[in-house]
Amino acid sequence: MRLSMEQVRLDILLYGHDGRGLGHVSRSVAIGMALRRIYPHLKVCVLTGCPQTQELIGDIPLDWIKMPAYDTVVIDGKSAGIEGPGGFEDKELGQLRAEQIRQLVSLYRPRLILADHTPQGKHRELVPALELETEDRPIWVLGMRGIVGSVAQVGSRVAADLYQRYFSALLWYGDATVLGNDHLAVLADRFAVEPVECGYVSRLIELVSAAHPSIITRYGCTLSIPWFGEHTDRFFDRLIEAIGLMGPDFGRFRIFVGHDDISSCRQKLEGLDFCSLERFGPHYVEALYSSRSAVVFGGYNSLVDVLSLGIPTLAVMRDMRDHEQQEHLETLIRAVGNRLTAVLENECSVEQLYTLLVDRMKADIDPFALPVNLGGAEKAARALAAIL
Repeated sequence: MRLSMEQVRLDILLYGHDGRGLGHVSRSVAIGMALRRIYPHLKVCVLTGCPQTQELIGDIPLDWIKMPAYDTVVIDGKSAGIEGPGGFEDKELGQLRAEQIRQLVSLYRPRLILADHTPQGKHRELVPALELETEDRPIWVLGMRGIVGSVAQVGSRVAADLYQRYFSALLWYGDATVLGNDHLAVLADRFAVEPVECGYVSRLIELVSAAHPSIITRYGCTLSIPWFGEHTDRFFDRLIEAIGLMGPDFGRFRIFVGHDDISSCRQKLEGLDFCSLERFGPHYVEALYSSRSAVVFGGYNSLVDVLSLGIPTLAVMRDMRDHEQQEHLETLIRAVGNRLTAVLENECSVEQLYTLLVDRMKADIDPFALPVNLGGAEKAARALAAIL
């Protein structure tokens, strides 16, 4: 018997807008993984423009819908939207995605929608879907990262008004024992709601719980550079020079960069046979899990990755105007101690990088004694299921 479309309905739609980094979509994917693990009967789907989404999901049974991608560039420490890979200007793409999201919500009729970090989306692309007037309109839930930051879309009057009109709950992906209660208080005041504290959301915890890999140290260091900013080329040159000074005695270095940067980076590794240059993909998790140390840039997603695996890490801070990464890293370092060491991308020298890399290689930490709650994906999944 053929089902009527009125009988078909998505349970949960997870929206993670894309742009500069992978944090928004990575959190959405992690929560989707937890939902599929704990509640396999639920129909769950991720909606994003991020081209790396399938690589983040891996072999986990989680479906996703790809929209045309946003793109950004950093100028003088400030992020700005530019023409996307599909050739659409930033504002044009916002309008197109707004209509696409409205149509998808009308078609799949999700019972619940979780939006990451902003009630309206990056360019108000969620507003038409929010304003849909149907009998079976979805429950809207907002998820906020641990450090709220100074994102204009979050602090605007529009965001507060949209939350009050359409949203039913707010999940906070932070740990108050580490970050304090100030961020919770800001969210409570801004949106007139008591946030649900979930803990940090870790995609790798979900992947590892599914794969159950054995812990075997095969590599000296895994390095992750998800995107190149205005100072990253010079930083990469200094980093490679420092690795050359270390030589092969510390083990193999596996360096992961974005698709657009691999050609320009490869020629800089000539003569360093103990280094490999790779695009981000499924091998990144295996490399990170099997390394003695790591070098990552200091975004939410990358930091949670290394903390979840207990790897001594050098975290690189970009020189951004909002100083969000610096604030977050300084707070985390106070909580986790020798697990993390930080360096500024635009101020470090070859000698400093050499010293810090050797220190990370020799650091002795207990990977299981972590004073940070990384169970945010599971708690968020359980909270969403309870709302349903």
